[in-house]
Amino acid sequence: MLNEMPQKTNNLSLLKILPEPHAAWHKIFGKLADKLLGIRHLDYLYQQHQFAGLSAEAFCEKFIEVFKLTSEFTTPLNLPKDKPLVIVANHPFGGLEGVLLTYFLAKQRPDLKVLANQGLSIFSELHEKFIFTNPLKASAKGNVTSLKKCHQHLKSGGALLLFPAGRVSYYQQSIQAISDHRWHRSAAQLIENNQADILPLYIAGQNRAIFYQLGRIYFRFRLLMLIREMIAAKGKTIRFYAGKIMQHQDLNALSKYSPQQKADRLQLLTYLQNPDFNYPWPVQPTPDLQPLAAPSRKSDMHAEVLALSKQNQNLINFKNFVVCYAQGNQIPACLAQIRRLREATFRSWDEGSGAPQDGDDFDYSYTHLFIFDSASEDIVGAYRMGQTDKIDTLYLANMFNFSAQFINQQAPCLEMGRSFVVANQQKSYHALLLLFKGIGRFVCRFPQYKTLYGTVSLSTQYQPLSIKLIESFLIEGPNRSATAICPFEHPAPKALEQFFLVNDKDINTLEWLVKQIEPDGKGLPVLLKQYHQLGAKFHALGIDPNFATTPGLLLSVYLPDAPQKLLKLYLGDDYTRYCHGVTDVHANQQ
Repeated sequence: MLNEMPQKTNNLSLLKILPEPHAAWHKIFGKLADKLLGIRHLDYLYQQHQFAGLSAEAFCEKFIEVFKLTSEFTTPLNLPKDKPLVIVANHPFGGLEGVLLTYFLAKQRPDLKVLANQGLSIFSELHEKFIFTNPLKASAKGNVTSLKKCHQHLKSGGALLLFPAGRVSYYQQSIQAISDHRWHRSAAQLIENNQADILPLYIAGQNRAIFYQLGRIYFRFRLLMLIREMIAAKGKTIRFYAGKIMQHQDLNALSKYSPQQKADRLQLLTYLQNPDFNYPWPVQPTPDLQPLAAPSRKSDMHAEVLALSKQNQNLINFKNFVVCYAQGNQIPACLAQIRRLREATFRSWDEGSGAPQDGDDFDYSYTHLFIFDSASEDIVGAYRMGQTDKIDTLYLANMFNFSAQFINQQAPCLEMGRSFVVANQQKSYHALLLLFKGIGRFVCRFPQYKTLYGTVSLSTQYQPLSIKLIESFLIEGPNRSATAICPFEHPAPKALEQFFLVNDKDINTLEWLVKQIEPDGKGLPVLLKQYHQLGAKFHALGIDPNFATTPGLLLSVYLPDAPQKLLKLYLGDDYTRYCHGVTDVHANQQ
């Protein structure tokens, strides 16, 4: 009972954070507010369990014990030592998480400081670890001093925990979900100005429903309820989900953005650590990998390439490389090797069929563009191109429903697919450049093809969340002219919706996010970025049932609208003639 409280050595009261000296009405109001806000009951627990005078670490440990709180970290925290570090976290509870994280993070970084709501300053024991601020009023007296203290602490190599929203999460009508307020730009400024490493940390959980209901009536009710929510949290299990530690150089990719835009991206990245959006791929039967087919005889392939040259079907000669185009029945040896190398390359991305070769009947109706290395007498890379005005059945009709309004139903197009570059050439710029130059020379010969369309395969070596981000960032709204027969099913994080309310979709942000999400740090597929540079329009994302159930991103490029610099690079001297629709002298030889 309250009348049985032990003798007080200190007391908790709202008066502790009011300006002094206290007027008489302050004291009356303070006592009433202490009772209404739950501070009086919190003071009882404070006295009963002898919190007064404890060190910050001991205070946090006893707090966890008294409130019977359990914490779970999904991955071990390995915080960098002896260098500035900023931990950014969402703020779902409004105080509880600060105490918990102080206890756990200070074990690895005893120099930890926490920038926190001045409401927690009623606990004098926390003053050695906490820097207090008024989040509801940016211009409040003392806030500038608080930020200076944060800068000084990081300058000296310290660790700093930030809740950049500055206030507890609340229900947001715009996304119909509970989320943080837009993070303050000072988080990005602190990181950049002090070259600090960064740890995004997502905290799962919510306060009671009444907390959000009252907050929707009047926003200040949330602040008034925080102590009661802290008391009601007794027995909770709080789960923390940490992202990868980022070095300060990782923010260089965001150098063109303002501090506020950088803070927005850190907020989104933090929310993407939520395991609710990190679904694994459905378990697929492991294909029985048969031995690859025997390679084609080099002399046979070389003879076929020479024959193509005599028929003016070579497009580029560069050093020992020749880029040619051919129908399948013209190049039996080269086609067999292309199919063999496709399978070998696709297996490295978990996209192989397991068969000795990757091939189907489309290989005999589609045109093959390939690079032949006359020095090694082998294929280096290839593309399969469907000339839509010359074939009846399209491969991508297995993945997408095309309406009469889609471009391949309106004009001659090249359906691009089954591209690969052999493993030992994938880090070389030349192979991919030669393929695109080959495409450029081909359309110059046949300028009726103004549009390329096809899919970029998105390997299941990417996290499903990365695939969802690619879909969300690159595809503008539903496209009724092309819809996936087997769509990619994955929930879109509400944080993504919140981000797009105040930020444009751009590929630089997408690349940065994917690199942070992927365990091995890989970015977007090179081919996707290549098409994006050409001005690609992205239409839909579908699962390819004939290609190891791999997601494919449908895109199209209208070449005359591509950047002039790239058109000149890929089309060469014929650039002007192509853009004016002049047919090449070799066109009648196809």
